[in-house]
Amino acid sequence: MKKKKPIPNKHVLSSVNAMRRILENIRESGGRYITLGEIDDLDDAMLDMIRHYDLKKQGGIPEYGDDRKYQEFWHSDYVCPTDPNAFDPKKVKEEKNGRK
Repeated sequence: MKKKKPIPNKHVLSSVNAMRRILENIRESGGRYITLGEIDDLDDAMLDMIRHYDLKKQGGIPEYGDDRKYQEFWHSDYVCPTDPNAFDPKKVKEEKNGRK
């Protein structure tokens, strides 16, 4: 029997996204106030939580740019996998030459 993934609550999502923003700020400032090992530990903790809850980035058709195809928004916050805006790889259409 396949084990169901737990559905994260708003507090978990808030924590994951706050942690992501903190890590981005630390990396941009050159890590002056925290060691690289601590940054790696925070990054590992965030990735474990993302994997545990099977969190997804948002997906959709971008408003701007030449490529108006469905894609994952790398800059978005994480959302529940059940969120209607969660990235779904099945929605990515392949081109005739086999590229996505």
